[in-house]
Amino acid sequence: MSVGVFPQFVFGYHGCDRDSVGIPVLTGEKTLKLSRNYYDWLGEGIYFWENAPYRAMEWARSCQKNPKQTAGRIKNPFVLGAIIELGNCLNLTDLKQMDVLKEAFNIIEVSFKQKNWPLPKNDETKRALDCMVINTAVDMNKKEGYQVFDSVRGAYIEGEPVYPGAFIQEKTHIQVCVRNINCIRGYFYPSEFISK
Repeated sequence: MSVGVFPQFVFGYHGCDRDSVGIPVLTGEKTLKLSRNYYDWLGEGIYFWENAPYRAMEWARSCQKNPKQTAGRIKNPFVLGAIIELGNCLNLTDLKQMDVLKEAFNIIEVSFKQKNWPLPKNDETKRALDCMVINTAVDMNKKEGYQVFDSVRGAYIEGEPVYPGAFIQEKTHIQVCVRNINCIRGYFYPSEFISK
């Protein structure tokens, strides 16, 4: 099922290590690599916080303190900004697109029942089921002859309530997973982090 092309651009922020990733990507010596963990909640791709540079920095600092959070070590937390064209986006903030996920889940559920396997599970930090559903939806779309998904975009509800009784959590954010690296139109160093 084709769900629509999004011509708009968004600013994405990627928390990383300054010396092994950030500066080499800014200078063109390296490119960001697709994450292919079984638990990546939006499936495989390069992850960015949409319009949230401080959240990206917080994540990088958290990974510095807890190296098991990420595959690469973060010694010097850094935020890499990117201009991203969403292209053909599986936008999980749009109700219409939920049918794509339901269809993908049904395929997985039937397959696992036939093999008598338990379905993967999600927990607080590892989203194995979500990852499998997203990757299946992307593959299904391609096999049915629709335009390949360039990106996946979703709202991630996270953190403690901002105040007692709130339904607004302090770390909630929009995350963009870029599957087609050509959708990244350029990188920049966010002015928020330039020393004054």
